[in-house]
Amino acid sequence: MKKLLLMYEQVQDFFSHFVKREKKPKAGGLKVVSKKTVNLAMLAGLIFILLVGLIGGIRAMTLSNKVTNLEQAVSKAQANQTVKPSETGVDNALEYYLNDFVYYYFVISENPSEQVEQAEKLKSFYGSEPDIQSQGQMKNPSELIWYRILRVKDNVATYQVRYKQKVKEGDATKEEEIATEFNIPYGQTDTGYYVAGLPWFTAWQSNQVKSVKDGLKLNQSDRVDEKTKKKLDKFLEVFFINYTTSQDNLDLVAKDIKTVNNTVFKTLDFSYYKEKKGEIVAYVQVTFEVAGSSHAENFTLYLSEKGKSYYINKMDHMIPSNYAK
Repeated sequence: MKKLLLMYEQVQDFFSHFVKREKKPKAGGLKVVSKKTVNLAMLAGLIFILLVGLIGGIRAMTLSNKVTNLEQAVSKAQANQTVKPSETGVDNALEYYLNDFVYYYFVISENPSEQVEQAEKLKSFYGSEPDIQSQGQMKNPSELIWYRILRVKDNVATYQVRYKQKVKEGDATKEEEIATEFNIPYGQTDTGYYVAGLPWFTAWQSNQVKSVKDGLKLNQSDRVDEKTKKKLDKFLEVFFINYTTSQDNLDLVAKDIKTVNNTVFKTLDFSYYKEKKGEIVAYVQVTFEVAGSSHAENFTLYLSEKGKSYYINKMDHMIPSNYAK
């Protein structure tokens, strides 16, 4: 509405240039405008309106071109975008998709009708339904205990799966737990993923190393005299009490170390001290208690002398295997 009023005022102002100014009549007289002046004013108004419409059309076309160019740029960026892997190296979307496949593969109901539904759901994951030549495959009722993706390589996702199934033995039925690696071949298109063939089972591979050379042995004698050792042990006992109770007191004896909550210091079980580059390095093992349960932790502490006591400049939560060298 404001734009219309503004346009009207502009047209009216434009018309005023073509109106013939007559001498001011006496009070109560009428202003006479010639027909030629009126025609010129109407023509000028029409030209003005057409000009405004033309300018508006040009601006609209320019804006439309900008929007079109922006849409094309966005579409191009989306087309060139690749799926980013998660921190574990596995695309999250792929993992969620294959998790569903694992679920429907191993969760088998005792109800025959539900087994049919489960089989149909499983088939929907394949790009094309696999051709299975064997007849009368047996499916024991089973359920997942847990599963996790282990690796993805060459379009094959490997899961570690632990499940249990009900197995008939004569007239009785028993539950049997099975741990296995489950391998799923998959493919990808512009619209999503599909299972590219029949999955297969492989032996469970443990990632646990059986033994390591030069393991940590806390059986070394330290390099300080007995009096100094007792003084250092006493200081560390005070430190660990504060470490589990009071941040204010801890700040007096240590730098940038935070207290641990709901923990009780029990004993200083092992300590080994040596001087290194003007400071004392302490390798210690301590027992803590949390909610009635105790556990041991290893520490490496870097101390400097402060008055008649000590101050901890740094703390690490480990003891290196070569601590005594």
